[in-house]
Amino acid sequence: MGVDLYTLKKRAVMVLAPNGIRETVYFLQLAVEHALWQDSQGMVDVAVKYAYKEWEEHSQFPKLVVQVGSNGIPQSGSPIFKWPFFKRTYCFDHELPAPFGYLGERENWGYLFRTVGEQACLNIVETARRIDEGSTEVYKDFWHGEMFKSGEEFLRFHGRFMQSDDRNGKSKESGSDVVSPRISKILGLISFIKEKGQRASPADLHFLGSLREKAVQLGYSC
Repeated sequence: MGVDLYTLKKRAVMVLAPNGIRETVYFLQLAVEHALWQDSQGMVDVAVKYAYKEWEEHSQFPKLVVQVGSNGIPQSGSPIFKWPFFKRTYCFDHELPAPFGYLGERENWGYLFRTVGEQACLNIVETARRIDEGSTEVYKDFWHGEMFKSGEEFLRFHGRFMQSDDRNGKSKESGSDVVSPRISKILGLISFIKEKGQRASPADLHFLGSLREKAVQLGYSC
């Protein structure tokens, strides 16, 4: 387990933006998995060097990027980000901002645009399906180890949760017991680095401090 390195590629797809204009969205491709591992440093250096070489003749970097795996193939549901780094051809996955949107259905000319809310609804339905299949488990109450027993129960919970959002413009307090994928990853990374013990590098320890600060901001103490 660890942080992954992504690099910019000059490959791109066309996406129909919310304003109705087609936008060129470049690939942000997975280059090195578990980039914090000490034996990954050589691969990180090579990937960053190659990415800079690929973009060295371009004075302007992409405004929008889509996150893709190591195979470089975009799919419906892949997150789209506004590229926030000035003249940087790479980033670690924890540095990415919140998604601007997602790739929608594929058309002959490119992809439709899917909003954050639309993707969240699709994710909820997909998670419910996997719960019923038995291929995934989701905490209803993380601290007490209580799981959702069925996809229907999961959908009912999120239906009430989203209705509360619509009425109040903020999350329902009872939803704080559900651990989001983001906090799950943060907690997992904290445990991973702590398990290194004396083998942890200075970079690991610095990153551990940042993770703990983020966890506290999200309401968890580690």
